[in-house]
Amino acid sequence: MIKRRLEKAPLYVLAIYASIFIFLIYTCAYAFRKPFTAAIYNDEFYWGVDVKILYVLSEIIGYALSKFIGIRVLSSMKPEQRSFYIIGLMAISEIALLGFALFPVPLKILSIFFSGLPLGMIWGIIFSYIEGRRISEALNVGLSIALIISSGLVKTLAQFTMDNLHIPEYWMPVTTGAICFPVMLICTYMLNQIPAPSELDIRLRTKRAPMDKYERRKFLRKFFGGICMLIVFYGSLTVFRELRDSFAADIWKEMRIEGAFIFTQTEIPIAFFVLLMMFMIVFISNNRLALNLIYSISIIGSCIMIFSTLLFLNGYLSPILWMICSGLGMYMGYIPFTYLLERLIASLKVVSTAVFVIYLADSFGYLGTTIVFLVKNFAHLELSWTSMLTNTAIITGLISLVTIIVVYRYFHHQLNSLTILPKQ
Repeated sequence: MIKRRLEKAPLYVLAIYASIFIFLIYTCAYAFRKPFTAAIYNDEFYWGVDVKILYVLSEIIGYALSKFIGIRVLSSMKPEQRSFYIIGLMAISEIALLGFALFPVPLKILSIFFSGLPLGMIWGIIFSYIEGRRISEALNVGLSIALIISSGLVKTLAQFTMDNLHIPEYWMPVTTGAICFPVMLICTYMLNQIPAPSELDIRLRTKRAPMDKYERRKFLRKFFGGICMLIVFYGSLTVFRELRDSFAADIWKEMRIEGAFIFTQTEIPIAFFVLLMMFMIVFISNNRLALNLIYSISIIGSCIMIFSTLLFLNGYLSPILWMICSGLGMYMGYIPFTYLLERLIASLKVVSTAVFVIYLADSFGYLGTTIVFLVKNFAHLELSWTSMLTNTAIITGLISLVTIIVVYRYFHHQLNSLTILPKQ
């Protein structure tokens, strides 16, 4: 009944409906993934290493592995399987968080790994509801907001459960997940009522279809150089985002800033400015023009990351203002990435799925994050988390600036030659 009404409703109704439930369901996914990072786990060590570092590393390794699994699983996923995947994967994560509460430290490390393992595929499942529509950018608003502020929201909820409900640190993650689980079930049902792309959607944005092994290899061979640069660009931003997100509590502690709402205080302004820029893309029907705008936004974002960090290091920006500016610069490249792929596929007339490319980039991004964390903690680098973040901000800004320019030049040539890959 809901699906039939949405099929007949104006596009703005579909956009509002989908954006709300996409935001809510992805926020629920963060309620299983990020709450444990709100705790400090003071004076707890295992193998001579701070246990929080081990937990974060274990969770990221599971999440990164999930991205590699998602390259194959999600690119071949059928629409009717999506709701079962969402519910099943989040249920597995919640069960693993129960183990995190109950088991001794060695098994806690394993539990947090299994908690992160299923969650890496949630984003791709949700995005599959979005891509291939003439209002894809509008539908992506809810997911974009969730990417920016959901981590802060759930960490605020996690801190609230510890401060006001007196939930112990190890029981806090499973408690936060339990609070959000019923919301996730309702949102999954509501999201599944979104109608399939129309004929007009397919004509304007190209058909999106599952890709088998042959089609994935052909796609990679044809656009190998550009895809490699896209992976480096997105991967570098992922490293900075994950470092900033996973150790936010430790960074704020080092800078002597406290309070549960600090996690959202820095993210809300970022969400506002990034989404304001994204709305400029929503109303551009010309795919080539939209691509050029996305490239420009990403370049400006890279410059903001670099120069805001230099200003902070020289005492011209406060810690809060620096976290806002550096985060804004990062998200100006990170959030438009899906918009970039959406418009590229539509422009190249490729019958494929953007989830395939996104998960390639994501998997290598989290692999890079794992390597950075391992080097930081086992190469005996005497760096505080704040120093680590400032160094990463400058390096990431430079890498993203160079690679997005290379991506522009590569696909500018491809688009001028109007390369078309027919569906086999």
